Amino acid sequence: MSRHPARQRSRKTDGAEQLLLTLGGLDIAAAVVAAVADFLRAHPWVPIGLVLLVGGAAAAWVVTRRRDARWERVRSQGLRYALTRLDALHHRRFEHAVRDLMRRDGCANAVQVGGAGDNGADVKPTDPSPPSASMTKKPVS
Repeated sequence: MSRHPARQRSRKTDGAEQLLLTLGGLDIAAAVVAAVADFLRAHPWVPIGLVLLVGGAAAAWVVTRRRDARWERVRSQGLRYALTRLDALHHRRFEHAVRDLMRRDGCANAVQVGGAGDNGADVKPTDPSPPSASMTKKPVS
């Protein structure tokens, strides 16, 4: 019987301790916010510098992505191989050339997979065109 009242007291104590910890945490958070606000009032150039830094990094990222996309379009549009040139390529470079030609012609997910154990599949594409209606019809029995 003596254990039961002790449990009830510990639960109440745990609740009070939880409240004190929460209030202490809020007090610390308020002190940190006040310190940051004081620092920013004393040094107003810091947030301006951070905004400029982040904005510059974002602009550089966008410019790089656009330049790379534009270069990829130009490269794929001008991708041409003469048969003699294809015939002279090393087998690995030939696989990459076939993959690039497939990507140029609409198979955006073509990947070069040649290597040991590839079962003769050096490049794997997926036909980008939807199946025709005649291919999806089931024969009538």
